[in-house]
Amino acid sequence: MRKSMYVLLFVLTTVLFVMIITYCRANPDKSSMVSTPAPAKSDIQPTTLKLLFPLDKPAAQEEVIRAVEAKLAKDGLPIKLEFTYIPYDQYWNKVWLIAASGEPYDIALSAFSNISDFVSKKVLAPLDAALENYGQNIVKSTPDYAFQGVTINGHIYGIPRVMPISEFQSFVQIRGDLRKKYGLPEIKTVADMDLYLETIHKNEPAITPYFYDTGRFLLREYGDVAFFAGGYLNAPVYIDPADPQLKVRNTYESDFFQNIMEKMHDWQKKGYIPYGPSDTSRYPDPEIAFNSGKVAATWSVVLKQTERIDAFKAMNPEGELENVYLHPEKPKYLFTGADNILSVFSTSQHVNESVAFINWLRSSQENYDLFTYGIKDVNYKLKDGAIDYDGIEPKHQYTPISWSWNDIRYVRFSKYISPEYSNQLRNWDKEAIVSPTLGFVPDLAPIKSEIAQLNVIITEYLPLLYDAKVDWAVTMERFRAKLKDAGMNHVMTEIQKQFDAYRATRKGDKS
Repeated sequence: MRKSMYVLLFVLTTVLFVMIITYCRANPDKSSMVSTPAPAKSDIQPTTLKLLFPLDKPAAQEEVIRAVEAKLAKDGLPIKLEFTYIPYDQYWNKVWLIAASGEPYDIALSAFSNISDFVSKKVLAPLDAALENYGQNIVKSTPDYAFQGVTINGHIYGIPRVMPISEFQSFVQIRGDLRKKYGLPEIKTVADMDLYLETIHKNEPAITPYFYDTGRFLLREYGDVAFFAGGYLNAPVYIDPADPQLKVRNTYESDFFQNIMEKMHDWQKKGYIPYGPSDTSRYPDPEIAFNSGKVAATWSVVLKQTERIDAFKAMNPEGELENVYLHPEKPKYLFTGADNILSVFSTSQHVNESVAFINWLRSSQENYDLFTYGIKDVNYKLKDGAIDYDGIEPKHQYTPISWSWNDIRYVRFSKYISPEYSNQLRNWDKEAIVSPTLGFVPDLAPIKSEIAQLNVIITEYLPLLYDAKVDWAVTMERFRAKLKDAGMNHVMTEIQKQFDAYRATRKGDKS
């Protein structure tokens, strides 16, 4: 009898223990008995990860990466890093060729504008299992809406950077010192921009008023929309979040497209922009042209001022930069949750190791600082928590393309960025309005042949349409006809079907 009671007591105790553990796992915030989650798996074997990035190799990379590898080893990750850099104009095609050829690469930069296309072509590996087992810090620090921006057919295909994301491309950069020099108002409308460009044109003959930008910021004036199957005006279709019907529409039959083209043509004819605004022949390196004072307005995104400021100040110690965001009084939409993304090639043999490395990067300020800024007092200095390069030789100033992996929790801004502006950027998304398109990423596999044809036509015609010397009506009619013949209507129908299904699913989630 006593033995039976002991057995019964043991069974009851075991059942109770299992119930407590099950409850705690399901309700991690409701019990002080729950320990912190177990760290990501550390059964990583010695591996060399091959990373592919655009642009140029940064100075001092060897000494920084040696320090990064030493810290990885100390933290239980025997990972080495090998980098390859490709000129930007060749980069995206190179990503596709690597996947097609099976070259042994692992991590690469991808983007929201092309992730659907890459997935449909089987360029990228799904990361769901690797994130579950090796990416706990990534999952914990990444907003749900950011993961929605890299999820296609229920699978995650990249790790988005965590940064101010609402309308992050709706900017243009100007010389704030020149604006103030001539007593001009802050630029909040296209009329203000007209006045700025006109003033520079009249009073600064050695400066090109506006160069190397295709007018993305003008959408704040002419129509804020979410683009799909591409980025900005090279995306064939869009959805207007203010449209009650939420219809997928043709970019090249929209009023905003024509209005942006007309404004760009107007600025070309007045001499504010060289003919063909995307042509870089006047200044082979547009970034140096702007930083050296040859250009008064150029392209920008929400964080670009923080990334550009040190190079600009090195050439213009008394100069000032201003990020222009038109109509701040209008709704600020959160169209999508991702922009720049770290993805893993589908041909990689090191998916788990790749995720484990990025997880390490996103796990602490120390790790982030080391990989992003280098070795303190060797590659940079800290001044009141800000990045300072005073006294650091250029050959030791390590400035990689950190816009591939920004984490706003850890980002350090330049000493030239004011605390007020820094705070504004860190809180940029707080008043954003969630667009009904947030989280929708179309699956382009059913329309990949049509998308490929449309891309060829768009690539051919957009530069022509930007050029004020071209006969707009004739060129536009030919352009639209070719798009129709290539399957534009089918693309719109398919993406509309997918979007409607996505919306129905989201409504179901809310209920």
